[in-house]
Amino acid sequence: MILTITDIDGPIELTFEDLIKYHGTRSICGLTVGYTALRVVWQKLSPNAPVNRDLTSIVTAFPGPGARDAFEMVTRAVSREQYEVATNFTHGPMIAEAAKGAYWFKFTIDQNSIEIGLKPDMVPKDFVPLRRLLLAGNAQPEDAKKFRSIQHDFSKKLLATDPFDAFNILLPNMSDRG
Repeated sequence: MILTITDIDGPIELTFEDLIKYHGTRSICGLTVGYTALRVVWQKLSPNAPVNRDLTSIVTAFPGPGARDAFEMVTRAVSREQYEVATNFTHGPMIAEAAKGAYWFKFTIDQNSIEIGLKPDMVPKDFVPLRRLLLAGNAQPEDAKKFRSIQHDFSKKLLATDPFDAFNILLPNMSDRG
């Protein structure tokens, strides 16, 4: 799917491959989560027109660099200071826990907002424990190799899943859209 955003000079079309060119694959899961979240948001908040980059803001409980870079490349929310990480967020059963934080996102485009959460069953069971082991510096080389394999499998699974099957819509506030 192509994400279309409008900027001062007109529409810009971006694919997942474009996001990889910007970020790389080091945090491929976060990049994929960010891309998939944007797909949900675009379809719910602006199904018939490109999203205006300058009217987009994001609050999230997930501080991962892959998602941050996906949002920055598409919306420029980070550099426009319209991106915030909610550090005291408590997730519930409809939102997957991450190694740091949770996969919860609140997007506002113009005056329409939506909150979404990655479904817990989307995250492979070994993903979070292995990531935490790596972050703590307690991983063995085979742990790092296994984690890298899980990362790519997680990304492939998410890309192959309908975005609305991957995310729960938690709080729509979309005026007359639905």
